[in-house]
Amino acid sequence: MSRGAGTFGAAHMLSSVSEPGLEKTAEAAPDALRMYQLYVRGDDAFVEDRVERAIKHGYAAFCLTVDTAHYSRRERDIAKRYVRLSRVRATGGDFQKGLEWRTVKLIKDKYKIPLVIKGIATAEDAQIALDHGVDWIYVSNHGGRQLDHGRGAMHVLPEIVAAVKGRAKIMVDGGFCRGSDIVKGIALGADLVGIGRMHCYALAAKGEQGIVRMLELMEDEVIRSLGLLGVTKFAELDKSYLHPAQPTNMPHALSAFPLLEIEPYRY
Repeated sequence: MSRGAGTFGAAHMLSSVSEPGLEKTAEAAPDALRMYQLYVRGDDAFVEDRVERAIKHGYAAFCLTVDTAHYSRRERDIAKRYVRLSRVRATGGDFQKGLEWRTVKLIKDKYKIPLVIKGIATAEDAQIALDHGVDWIYVSNHGGRQLDHGRGAMHVLPEIVAAVKGRAKIMVDGGFCRGSDIVKGIALGADLVGIGRMHCYALAAKGEQGIVRMLELMEDEVIRSLGLLGVTKFAELDKSYLHPAQPTNMPHALSAFPLLEIEPYRY
């Protein structure tokens, strides 16, 4: 994934629960723009070790995940009798539950690497992050998999943008599946849009080459959307380009791909 994103020219955020891990990913994609996202599984020494290793291996930013104090009740997994092996093997979950702003201050005071806080869902928490010198506010509800009935990332994004007032960069994710989705996120004030789910589809389709091709398709859709809006770059967008609309179909995992349900033409 990191190599494919690097080949195209996009950033890749590596989760601390992903294989083959921090060092091997850096070795495999040394020229890629890489960020590291941590689930805290230890004390201050554990956190400092991960920050130092990320810096040593050329990661451009360090991210703390803050919306997993509890693992959610994921009923689709329960219905499928799915057992998450990483959860069975995991230790140190109490450290994630006990994560507090003190850890943010520790990183900011000791290290120069840009710090991202992932899982911000309110303007209040965005303001506290700013008070602690956080460089990137990552607006996310964990793909809707954590707090059931929680507000969507795009719903809370405008109030967080208003609270931040340009004092930090803003990232957003959550079901962005088309280039037009990216344009909407940027128009509402995000500086960066995450498209993790699409990476999974692309990897399943054709591995590293699939990642590159997926990003090419997304870029093409972005360019077409910008052009048809009458702008030539993201900087020209603002919320005036968006208008509320009622959904025409019930949302589901493949909502962005309605043509999958159309019978192929037969000649």
